[in-house]
Amino acid sequence: MTTRNLGADGFRWFIGVVEDRDDPEQLGRVRVRAHGIHGNKIEAPVDTLPWAPLLMPTTSASLRYVGFTPTGIQVGSTVVGFFMDGSETTFPVIFGVLPGKGDMAPLAVGDMSLNKRPLGPEPETPFNAKYPYNKVHQTESGHVFEIDDTPNFERIHQYHKTGTYSEIDQKGTRVNKIVGNDFEIVQQNQTIFIQGNVDIRVKGSYTLNVDGPIVINGSTVNINNGTQGAARKGDTVTNDDNAGNQPINQGSSTVLIGG
Repeated sequence: MTTRNLGADGFRWFIGVVEDRDDPEQLGRVRVRAHGIHGNKIEAPVDTLPWAPLLMPTTSASLRYVGFTPTGIQVGSTVVGFFMDGSETTFPVIFGVLPGKGDMAPLAVGDMSLNKRPLGPEPETPFNAKYPYNKVHQTESGHVFEIDDTPNFERIHQYHKTGTYSEIDQKGTRVNKIVGNDFEIVQQNQTIFIQGNVDIRVKGSYTLNVDGPIVINGSTVNINNGTQGAARKGDTVTNDDNAGNQPINQGSSTVLIGG
């Protein structure tokens, strides 16, 4: 650099196109071909272009693992930046990206581009986004994050490219769909409070393994729509191999049901 003070010999900014993002130091830098400076690929091969770091927003600390990673730009992105060394043009810094026509995510302009196929009681998607209210972050593989402020159709949506998603609609209704396996691990205690009813439907088998006691309290306990309930004190159990109908008199009694 010919000066130690940035901008002392003039501020040189540029518009360019990203041509390489495989930073050997993994700092999020990219090689950018600045229009009017680097010429074509014959005049300046890609591997001769300088590496350009990215300016991060003030909402990202970018310090000791804290903050966003500067890895969103792709090869082909049009960027705006400046040269730290002014007219020498060897130390570029990128401070923004210029989207072009056709670069906007379809979801942001009201086009439902996700292939959601309802399963069982799964409701239809509440998507009804209108431009410019839907803030969309879509990755190159197809993951999507939406914060939709469309009036009367506000949503928060997280979508995995496989079809697994979680969505909250304008009424506060949440839908979680998992297309693969689901694991929920609670290392200590769990409390679930449900104001209304619960309906669980299982297409396959259902196995419940409990190391401690199981306590079921309810005004009616009904299995397979039986009229007498199931194994409660005072009930009559049929199909006992030994005695036919048999009342349950003791809480510790062992009764064979169904033979």
